Amino acid sequence: MKRLLFLIIIIDSVFVSAATLPKYELAYRLGGNGAVMMSDGKVDKWIGSRPILGGEAAVEFLPTGRWKCLQDWNNASVGVGAKVLNLGNDSKLGYAIATYGYLNEPFYTSKHFVIGFRPTVGLAFCTKTYKSTLPSSIKPYTAHDGANWSIGSVVNAYLAVELYMDFPIKRGFDITLSGGWHHISNGSVMHPNSGYNMFGGALGLRYTPGKDEAVTDPDKLYQAPKPHVPRKLYDGVDKKWAVEISATGGLKQNYYGDNRNGQKFFGVATLKAAAYWVPVSIFRIGGGVDAFYDGYYGCVSNEPDIVAANPDATVTYFGKTYLKESKAENCFRVGLSVQPEFIIGNLTAGIHVGFYVFDPVKNLEPYKEAKAADRAGKSLDRGIFYSYDWTEASNYEDGWCYMQFVLKYHVLKNMFVQLGLKTHGVRAEFIDAGLGVAF
Repeated sequence: MKRLLFLIIIIDSVFVSAATLPKYELAYRLGGNGAVMMSDGKVDKWIGSRPILGGEAAVEFLPTGRWKCLQDWNNASVGVGAKVLNLGNDSKLGYAIATYGYLNEPFYTSKHFVIGFRPTVGLAFCTKTYKSTLPSSIKPYTAHDGANWSIGSVVNAYLAVELYMDFPIKRGFDITLSGGWHHISNGSVMHPNSGYNMFGGALGLRYTPGKDEAVTDPDKLYQAPKPHVPRKLYDGVDKKWAVEISATGGLKQNYYGDNRNGQKFFGVATLKAAAYWVPVSIFRIGGGVDAFYDGYYGCVSNEPDIVAANPDATVTYFGKTYLKESKAENCFRVGLSVQPEFIIGNLTAGIHVGFYVFDPVKNLEPYKEAKAADRAGKSLDRGIFYSYDWTEASNYEDGWCYMQFVLKYHVLKNMFVQLGLKTHGVRAEFIDAGLGVAF
């Protein structure tokens, strides 16, 4: 009930704030949602026969002269919304309640339809988690089919990538269609965390009050009235070159598969330095150095009864790396990355892809291979680039390539806040947040 009340307050505040803007700068969208859960070993047994159904409501802010950053994106619009999804199994999966922001980026616009791309980022609140579905008589993290092994926390990230189409009717109304990939997980902050991956879409109505009064001609948008233009805070996109340094941190929980000493939280951090070139106002490309700290790798599980029987039975808390002793140096990794980012006003969003030049644990995973090599008096002796398989469940290793999904918002001319998700392929390592400076 408290979570629902909080959600209602957020939605109400968004609509009240939106109501203060001129009517031709807003659009309202209502729709029904349908989806199917993409196959996953953790959720297959609970999917059941019912599809995922729900509804959503959103407010969209239109590029009518006030939002130059949206005009630069082919007259895009930004929206804020909320949706409720019944995940198809009341007892094990329950409901997901999501609040989010999104961008409508048109590819093609005509008198009869608009087709575009819609990236979405937000939070999802799940009513059923591992702990809430585990029978009280069962010890946590034992093999038991009755619990939800996909979601370990109530609060999760919500991500979606969709294509959409709008079909104008009359008097400001449009029929809207959308479809694509939707994801809910917590980025390994809490385990278990395989998450939900869904493929689905929505059908609804979009209403733009005073649509005929809106300024839509790109040649006239810059002359439209701008009574509340905010002070420009960041001039980085006006430069051909920019340099940024950021420091972020967070927490993550150890993997539930190795729970003999119980689950604990470990610190994580990232230090980034990069240079960017801005060829156009909506995009920049950069490259830099990334230093990572992951406290997982500095803690070895030494259990006297097991070690006495088998001296080699020492593993990290999440059981994928063969560590025989605790070393602080194992927590650090350094990489080089390419950093393409899109620019929307003071916000930049990008996917950084890199490779490690310093990785003290690369010869210590996966656990079984590293252990066999050690028993033979050898090492895996990997170079910077090597063959690995992060898709195989029995081969839990990170590999030489990493990715970061990064959002930055410039709150001051030379300072920004940053949120990042680091992954190896589809496996999340951690989420962190912090501050940066731009030169």
